[in-house]
Amino acid sequence: MYISIWKIVKKLYERWGVSKSRNFQGPIGLFLQSLIVGAGVFLVTSCQFFPESELLPQEEATRTYQGRIAFKQPDQSFVTIFRWLESGSAFQLTLRDRLALSGVRVQGNENQATVEYSNGDKEEDVDLDAWIEHNLGISLPFKELWKCLSLTCQLIDEGKQREYDSYGRLEQFSSDRWTYKFSYKENDPDSKTLKKLEMSKDDTEIRIFFTKFEN
Repeated sequence: MYISIWKIVKKLYERWGVSKSRNFQGPIGLFLQSLIVGAGVFLVTSCQFFPESELLPQEEATRTYQGRIAFKQPDQSFVTIFRWLESGSAFQLTLRDRLALSGVRVQGNENQATVEYSNGDKEEDVDLDAWIEHNLGISLPFKELWKCLSLTCQLIDEGKQREYDSYGRLEQFSSDRWTYKFSYKENDPDSKTLKKLEMSKDDTEIRIFFTKFEN
């Protein structure tokens, strides 16, 4: 998933000849970095990667999460910006690289899923759990994971080694060798608004930081 985004960005760097080893050194390199970042900001504010979804228009979403996802393994680490929309069984996850040069949109419902890339490619009838394992080399329950952001999901119900904070809110649990840690935005026993979700398994670490959290 995130590897696809990273590869697209890397190819763009190579195409324009701005690799770190040569062109990002000295004053010219700093100028090129600023130019690329500026172009990324311009793309974010001036256009969208994908047309409005017929399956789940943004205004119909009952749950919205936005922020960034940091993925880390011994041989690779990168960050992607995300937006998750949900209504009933319909969902939509949009990912883009930090420079807004490429993106991926995953959307579907309990019966089917489609993966769209910003270069126009599309994959239909996708098994998302298998797709993630193929692209990232990890086994992760995709759709069930997002349900856990409301702190009500099968992973939590069947989880082990639960720990709670001083307000009685779930702070940590384990499931299928994954460890999940929740950090809350407010020190309020009634607040379930998450600030961060951390997941770790073996040598893989995934951190989800929320800038928008609407349940």
